[in-house]
Amino acid sequence: MRVLFRFVLVTFFFIITLVQAQEVELLTPFPDNIPLIVARGDTITEYDVFGYPSSVKERKKLSISERQDIIDEYVFNLLLQTEGNIPEVINSEEYKKNYNELVSKNAVEHLKDILIEEKFLTDKQITAYYKENKSKYPDFKSVEGRKKVISDMRKQKDQEIKKYVSDYLDKLKRENDLVYSEDLFNEVAAIKAKDSEEFSESVKKIGINKELIKCGDQTVQLRHLYDQIRQVKPYHLQNLSDVKVLKAMSEGKILNSLLKKKAEAKGLLKNKSVVAQTKDQLKYFIAGKYKEIISSDGKFIPTKDEMIDYYIAHKDDEELKSKRKMWVFEIFKFYDNSDEKEDNDKIKVAIELENIRQKIISGEDFEKYAKFYPRPHTKDGELGFIFESDHALIGKTAAKMNEGDISDLIIQEKAISIIKVTKVQESMLYKFEYVEEIIKKNLIEDKKKNFLENYKKELFKKYKVDVISNYKEGKK
Repeated sequence: MRVLFRFVLVTFFFIITLVQAQEVELLTPFPDNIPLIVARGDTITEYDVFGYPSSVKERKKLSISERQDIIDEYVFNLLLQTEGNIPEVINSEEYKKNYNELVSKNAVEHLKDILIEEKFLTDKQITAYYKENKSKYPDFKSVEGRKKVISDMRKQKDQEIKKYVSDYLDKLKRENDLVYSEDLFNEVAAIKAKDSEEFSESVKKIGINKELIKCGDQTVQLRHLYDQIRQVKPYHLQNLSDVKVLKAMSEGKILNSLLKKKAEAKGLLKNKSVVAQTKDQLKYFIAGKYKEIISSDGKFIPTKDEMIDYYIAHKDDEELKSKRKMWVFEIFKFYDNSDEKEDNDKIKVAIELENIRQKIISGEDFEKYAKFYPRPHTKDGELGFIFESDHALIGKTAAKMNEGDISDLIIQEKAISIIKVTKVQESMLYKFEYVEEIIKKNLIEDKKKNFLENYKKELFKKYKVDVISNYKEGKK
């Protein structure tokens, strides 16, 4: 388990180094697990922050500043785990719910480990295995050496362990009188479908509220199996014709409940290692929840004067302005190379429209031709005001044109167009009241960002930690 206090304080010297080497990019993570920072005797390494360089694909080039930002954020989150360990978070209903769900899951996993250890990994069995393979484990007496022996034993007995666990679950089901709707399972298994969507739709037609399994006051409806089938990969679809597979997909909820009772009876929900593991896993929740509390939007609501000042200072920002729009007429004609009519061939249509374009450039009326070559569902080829995002290539082309301009041929999928822009309405700054909510949101985000940056600096100073490694040490 990682020690909680893992923090970083960027020293002045190191900041200068980063600024000077800003253009340098480093393949991250480094091949060596170098120490990066230390606090209260605890060292944080390259792999703690960036993970293992298990393959070249997982490594990427980062600038010095990017690396430092990631390290800072990693440390900040660890600090928030400490700072967030307060009644407001720990006593929240959300924390209690997450804790109860997670401690139950961990207790069940711990129960499974105990069962396997009692059957296959007793001290006597471990010692016997070691004696038979002594030469392979020269460091058996160390913690890591013993772990290696146990790991190899588990691999060797993998099939036996799986059968033992399966038999244990079968016994648990018999003891608790699980009742299966055999007819319903057989009906689902008989479904023939080409993909999981078709299969799940067939299941839906059977009736997803029907009861699949019953155990005491607990039930599992067909909708539970339906939801799982929707996630099945195509290459696993054939397995759904096996009733045993369908039962295994359906009974998990009840089995977990029964295993939780077994774990609870053994006192595992209060087991020290289970509780410690659960609390350690919830540190990430604590950090996130505490950050949410200290940086909630309500704490950064701007004043009207601040919003007006922002409006004036950001008058050129695109999000505060209307979009440029153009009034457009269009000459439009479909082409189809597979059509028997030669005139509908793409080249023929292009030549026809280019000849028209040349006549228009020479002085003929654009609108006259637009009436004979209109886009379907338009009035005489009049598109009206459009934005850059409208009609794909038409909008993009019009956005680059000025009033009175005639375009070149615009080649689209299955059609060719020529457009004329007759009027342009340039983007304009919206009235303040129209963009007040946008300004408010932006100011809240800015204030929140500044608050978190300052709070991060305070915490780094409070926990007094130092950089112990320069980026050059990891440069290979």
